[in-house]
Amino acid sequence: MYTRNSMNRSLRFTGGVILVSLPFLVGDIGFTGKITAVIVGFYGIVTGLINFCPLGYLILKERKDRRKKLSVENSISVNDVKELQFFKGMNEEEMRNVLSYAVLNNYPKDTTVITEGEPIEKLSIIFSGQFKIVKSISPENQKIITTIGDGETYGEMSFFDNMPPCVSVMSLEDSKVLEIEEDGFNELIKNHPHLGLKILIQLMHISSMRIRALNEQIASLGTWVLKSRQQLRINAA
Repeated sequence: MYTRNSMNRSLRFTGGVILVSLPFLVGDIGFTGKITAVIVGFYGIVTGLINFCPLGYLILKERKDRRKKLSVENSISVNDVKELQFFKGMNEEEMRNVLSYAVLNNYPKDTTVITEGEPIEKLSIIFSGQFKIVKSISPENQKIITTIGDGETYGEMSFFDNMPPCVSVMSLEDSKVLEIEEDGFNELIKNHPHLGLKILIQLMHISSMRIRALNEQIASLGTWVLKSRQQLRINAA
């Protein structure tokens, strides 16, 4: 339906432009013919432009209806999420607003939800389950960076900076994830800017905690390496 309406709109607009231009391009058209061509041409241009608005509205409405249908089919309440870390600091109305843009998806154990190097177009919040974040060391070897669970997010940095993720994320068990598509998230921020700011601050907090934990792992690894070297020197002496 959208393709047909789009073609009709384009034909009206293009035909209108041609008719309006015709009297200036062809000199042997009578005065009445010129006036008629201009009037009909302007009508085509105007109706072509006007039809664009309903078309855009219908496309946006379809997206909203699809998201609403999926949300109803996988509906969860504020009580289900209020204890999750991501929703800390939000009131009930703000939680409902977030949930209205989110879809709850199920991922069986051992599902790769993010692949290293592939673009991300959605924000993911773990509703229940556990995931591992892994880094490819070689084609045959992967290093587990950390594990994450209920209320945590994954892929948020790549989602916001539009850079491909440098890690992969896999489910360790059957899990459920709240996902907000990029266009839905942009709409959420547009309609609820204060809530959008809260979400960004929360994501920064989650990322900060994750980086701190990673730094502690690196520090522990450095201490282990130093002690190992000292022990080797003692043994060599």
